[in-house]
Amino acid sequence: MTVREASKLTINVIMEFWKKASIPTRAEQHCIQKLESVFYEWKGLQKHKSRSGEAHKKQEHEFVSHLEDLFDIAHQDALTIITNPEDRAFLLCQREKGRPGSIGVRDKVTERKA
Repeated sequence: MTVREASKLTINVIMEFWKKASIPTRAEQHCIQKLESVFYEWKGLQKHKSRSGEAHKKQEHEFVSHLEDLFDIAHQDALTIITNPEDRAFLLCQREKGRPGSIGVRDKVTERKA
């Protein structure tokens, strides 16, 4: 499996979660490019993993701390597109350090109104 194929499969799975959260996403090809750039950054760090210099350790630390943040594939105007205040608050919570928000059960009342 190529990097592109693996990225496409991964993005399709990720997009399902974003759809469940009712958050509009970027175009698939842009999400794939973003994921591939993370992969190639990791690959570059692996190439020089035997280095023990401070600069390399700093790069590794930044990469790992960046991974713990949200892999944000939300549409550029997601906050203006989202009409439900709960969905907007969820996205904002997910963008915070530590991602305090979570998806609960389906809101049947809101679903019936739509």
